[in-house]
Amino acid sequence: MGASLEISSLPQVACRIQSSVFRIIPLLICVCLSAAVSHAQWDGQLPPEDVPVYVPADYDPEVAMPLLIFLHGYAPLTTAWYDILLPLQEDANDNGYIFAKPDGSQDGLGEFYWNATDACCDMWGNEPDHVGYLLALLDAIEAEYNIDPRRIHLIGHSNGGFMCHRMACEASGRLASVVSIAGAMWNDESNCQPTDPVHVLQIHGTLDPVIWWMGGYIGFTPYPGANTSVEYWAAHNGCSTNATDGGNFDLDWLILFSETTRWIYGQCDDSSAGSSELWQVTGCGHFPSFSDEGINVLFDYLDTHVRPPLECPGDVNADEEVDVTDLLQVISDWGSNASPADINNDGIVDVTDLLAVISSWGSCE
Repeated sequence: MGASLEISSLPQVACRIQSSVFRIIPLLICVCLSAAVSHAQWDGQLPPEDVPVYVPADYDPEVAMPLLIFLHGYAPLTTAWYDILLPLQEDANDNGYIFAKPDGSQDGLGEFYWNATDACCDMWGNEPDHVGYLLALLDAIEAEYNIDPRRIHLIGHSNGGFMCHRMACEASGRLASVVSIAGAMWNDESNCQPTDPVHVLQIHGTLDPVIWWMGGYIGFTPYPGANTSVEYWAAHNGCSTNATDGGNFDLDWLILFSETTRWIYGQCDDSSAGSSELWQVTGCGHFPSFSDEGINVLFDYLDTHVRPPLECPGDVNADEEVDVTDLLQVISDWGSNASPADINNDGIVDVTDLLAVISSWGSCE
């Protein structure tokens, strides 16, 4: 005969069930609130880990690759316009770059935007943390793919170009370069306090009717012109604020001559770490139509404007700290030739690289 439950024990069982329920309910509430906060954190944006990432056909997880993130402009209803207006995904992959193109937040009219500067383009005053969002996106991509920390680039158009300048201001230590197409810097330079040199390229049409070459206003808020934006970065990077003519090339296939002049701000303190350059697209409006030559020159710029070699050899993930994260990366890449875990560049991640991490343990400063 099976065991039976005596009536006298029922109150005790009920108490135990009740106690368990009251322990579980707060846990469920915490989980639900955590999910809600996580969803609200990004102001309705796709969570960083869910943003699509496009890799070259020959992607090898054993080889560190450069990353290019594209930031759209202020876009009505959908950002798919940029698949036609400024398609860079295929060009990025063909040039060996991992590529991502996240969407910003949507305002009260359903327009997609980035909260870049006071001029552009948080028109409704929602103040989303888009710097935090993009850094979280970068973390998510680096966790999934083998990204070379010396070759992380942002490129943005219009509002996305403004956002590139802001990212250079607040995340210069993570980026090799930013490329702003028809964007602008903060008008009040005190809002920009970069910690590191960074390569900055401004591409701007002289006949841009939206973001004027000479600067202007969005509503009642001013933004600087193309020259002023780039001269700020020249000063920050310890370069001359007097540009030299770097020659002409055909960036825009709709303009039937070599309409683009490269203005280079030279004599930098350390041109391997930070530089400033302006591509003046004479006769171009708000949307440049990149020619084959323009794409080639653009990716040549990205290829040659990287962060300098690590001054802190054991800092594999370039976060200015040698810690367990770097140790785990070396262990994860053990036996491969994966860079930057191959700290001594001898073609294999082994005990020499492990010892380099241990010997430089702690802050890089």
